[in-house]
Amino acid sequence: MARVRLGKVVRALGLGGLVGVAGSEGGVARVGRIELRRPGSEAGEPRRVLEARRQGKLWAVRLEGVEDRTAAEGLVGCEVLADREDLGEPGEGRHYWADLEGLPVETGTGQALGRVEGLYVTGGVDVLVVRGERGERLVPLAPYVTIDRESRRIRVEAPEGLLEEEKG
Repeated sequence: MARVRLGKVVRALGLGGLVGVAGSEGGVARVGRIELRRPGSEAGEPRRVLEARRQGKLWAVRLEGVEDRTAAEGLVGCEVLADREDLGEPGEGRHYWADLEGLPVETGTGQALGRVEGLYVTGGVDVLVVRGERGERLVPLAPYVTIDRESRRIRVEAPEGLLEEEKG
C-alpha cells in the first residue's frame, strides 16, 4: 500500500495533547489512522486519529496515546503519513503535499525550473522547494502558480523579477 506524506507535526497545541499538523490540507481529518515517522527513521508509529479540526493554518489533531502537552511536544518534527487510497481527492484548488512532490515546474513560456523536492509552511503562503539545473528556487504557492493534476505539471506565471537569476 502506498504511503504518502500528509504533512508534519510542527508544534504542540494547548495542554491537552493536541498536535499542530502543517501541510495536511484536511487529509488528516479524512483518515482514521496515520503513521508518524521521526526524522531520519524509516520506521513509523501507527496512530489512530481521534479528532482533527482546522486551527488557523494548521490542523489541530488529537491522536490515540497522546494525552498531554509533553507527549505532544515529543512528536514535533514527525512526518505524518497515510495510505493514499484512504485520502480521496483534496477538493478544488487544494493539494496534498505528496501529490506535488516530484512534479516538474516550468515557467509560462515552458522553461524548465526543476522538480518539487519539498514544501514548507510560512505564516502566509506555502512555498514549493524546486531543484533544477540552476540550483534551488523557492516558489510561493500564489495565484500565479497553476497546478495541473491531469498533466502532472506545475506552471509558474511569475511577476517580473521573481524568477530571474541574481547577477554576481
